[in-house]
Amino acid sequence: MLTDDQIRALLAAAMGYDNRRPGELNVAAWREASIRGRWTFDAALEALHEHCTNNPGFVQPGHITQRLAADRRQPATYARLQLEAAPPATDDAIRQAVERVAAEMAWPTVTRDPELTIACPYEHCRAAAGRPCVRRARRDETRPITGYHRSRTEAARTNP
Repeated sequence: MLTDDQIRALLAAAMGYDNRRPGELNVAAWREASIRGRWTFDAALEALHEHCTNNPGFVQPGHITQRLAADRRQPATYARLQLEAAPPATDDAIRQAVERVAAEMAWPTVTRDPELTIACPYEHCRAAAGRPCVRRARRDETRPITGYHRSRTEAARTNP
């Protein structure tokens, strides 16, 4: 709820545009409109300036309420969002983020699967280090397999 001083400040801003001479009845009427329209001072002042910039004539409390209702229906534009700057991406932060995503997605990782530290020696696979083992589906098509070829697992155990 706006205070009487805030209502007077709004009326003073309106007076700058349309030369009105507000009195205590105007303060009471605008206070009632602010309660019913759930105004905040900053939003109401912005709405008043926007209205007076784009529309000739006497600004009324209904104009303020309509503009605030329209603003509430629309998300804030990018320029109006006050976004906090992200911290710089360090190597450690990136590694931790990748590990969290990999764990959530159940992706094989080097820390959980030593097989991924080496290339697969199996003749029909030859997957590079960090890549899953594959099987040939057709002459020029491969599909990932679950787990690793035995030769890759054995090679990973002998070469830690």
